Amino acid sequence: MPESCYQVLAQDCTEELKFMVLQMKDSSRQNHLNVKIADIDIDLYPKESEVHVKVNGMVIPLTSLPYQHPTTSIEIRENEEGVSVYAASHGLHEVYVNKTSWRIKITDWMKGKTCGLCGKADGEVRQDYRAPNGRLAKNSVSFALSWILPAESCKDFSECRMKFESVQLERKVNVHGQDSTCFSVEPVLRCLPGCSPVKTTSVNVGFKCFAADSTLDPSNIFDSSVDLRDSTEAHLACSCNAQCS
Repeated sequence: MPESCYQVLAQDCTEELKFMVLQMKDSSRQNHLNVKIADIDIDLYPKESEVHVKVNGMVIPLTSLPYQHPTTSIEIRENEEGVSVYAASHGLHEVYVNKTSWRIKITDWMKGKTCGLCGKADGEVRQDYRAPNGRLAKNSVSFALSWILPAESCKDFSECRMKFESVQLERKVNVHGQDSTCFSVEPVLRCLPGCSPVKTTSVNVGFKCFAADSTLDPSNIFDSSVDLRDSTEAHLACSCNAQCS
């Protein structure tokens, strides 16, 4: 997975957006989880063989657990070899994190109303690779990358330095008897301007093809139908210069 980029594990996909659980892997491949409930941010991250906790940026020592939030029904407790967040009234039965793994349990009344890497939690498996744009990803890599939260700026070294864009198929193809240029209708993760990839992976995406002499309107490319599928390069880590934007 990309370095320093948050990825949606599970979220309330109704208009209420009661919760969102994000994961980020740092340069040492450690899991950092961020739980968003209303205006509350809970960070859970491994450090020195323990799971550390922050609530809205404030460190909550393990010696202060269990922790009960003063204004809403959120509780944080030590559990087994890690830490659990309980917020059942917001749809999250439990978010558990230890040094090497995590698990998310939603309440029964949220089943079928979630999205993210963990899917809709409705017991149906054929729709599990549903990307944020509503398309079904064809493989696990495309699906996993689709739930990355892209960046707006590359100035902060600790943050994601990538964005989604439509990419051009490097080879020319003949479609319907015409020499054509093809662009991906599925977003591909690429480094921001002023940044260069230092780690990549191959990802299979759908492409829409246009006659080589036609004028392309990129604004609605992601709504286009698929003419062919092919592999392209997705970026996983970037090196940025001082003038990056």
